[in-house]
Amino acid sequence: MKKLILACLRTPGSMKPVLLSFILSTMIMLDLSASQADNDEGVIKHDDKNQFTFPRWKSLHKLNTETLVSADHNAWFDIYVNTIAKKAYVEKLSLLPVGSIILKPLYPDEQRSETAKLTIMLKMEKGYDRENGDWWYGVYDKTGMEGSHQGKIKSCIKCHTQAKETDYMFSENVLESINEEEW
Repeated sequence: MKKLILACLRTPGSMKPVLLSFILSTMIMLDLSASQADNDEGVIKHDDKNQFTFPRWKSLHKLNTETLVSADHNAWFDIYVNTIAKKAYVEKLSLLPVGSIILKPLYPDEQRSETAKLTIMLKMEKGYDRENGDWWYGVYDKTGMEGSHQGKIKSCIKCHTQAKETDYMFSENVLESINEEEW
């Protein structure tokens, strides 16, 4: 963080502590938002119609090289993650940090002939859904722009509760399929 030179501020003595607090808190907020934007700029956007949109989901890091099969989704899928989640996977952390995005495009066949829909998990701030690991869930069209379901989706929570020990992620199967040399 850059040093502030406050000597040139001409304010009454009682205002300096208030002004200094305001300036420092603003700088910290700007610094945090800049560091988050540096990771995956443009991948996730807030929108009034949907809680979030994911217009640049294809720019996320793809974990697997071969398609994976999901009996629960009755589909084939790939796994894309943002920089925050990728770091957690590489370091084999037991909990994914706030801001982690896990995105799975679902395909009707192993050849990835078309994307049927996207299923998305986003790790929210502590307290969002304490009982279920603070995960937000979304089901979107293949563009990542139109969400049919989002938030605390009961069917997603019910399934992912089985993986509570691994932060609601079915990590063992995923870790076996990851090709770390391509990162």
